Amino acid sequence: MSWLLVALGGGLGAALRYTVQVLITKVSMPSYWSTILVNLIGSFFIGFIASWEVNNQLVFSLLTIGLLGGFTTFSTFSYDVVKLVDQKQIWKSFVYVIVNILGGLLFFWIGWRF
Repeated sequence: MSWLLVALGGGLGAALRYTVQVLITKVSMPSYWSTILVNLIGSFFIGFIASWEVNNQLVFSLLTIGLLGGFTTFSTFSYDVVKLVDQKQIWKSFVYVIVNILGGLLFFWIGWRF
C-alpha cells in the first residue's frame, strides 16, 4: 500500500512541477526560475510537514517522499547549473546555486518553525 501512495503522491507532485514550469515560461521567464520556485516551496513544505508529529508513516511518506519529492527537483537544478556554466554565465550559475541551497535551507527552517 505504501508504494502505491508514494507513487500517487509522486505523480501529483510531478504534475504540479510541470504546471509551475508551464506558468513560468508563459510569463517569459527563464526556465531555471521554475526550479528555484519549486525547490523553495518544496523545502518550506517539507520543513512544515516534518515539524508535525505525524504518527502515520504512510501519510508522511505520501506527502514528503511522494508529493514533495515529485514536486522538487535536484536533477533539473544540476542541469540548470551546468547549462548556465556552459553558456559562460558563471555569475548567474553561482547565484543560482546559492539561492537554491541557502534558500532551500532557509525555507525548510521557516516551514519547520511555522
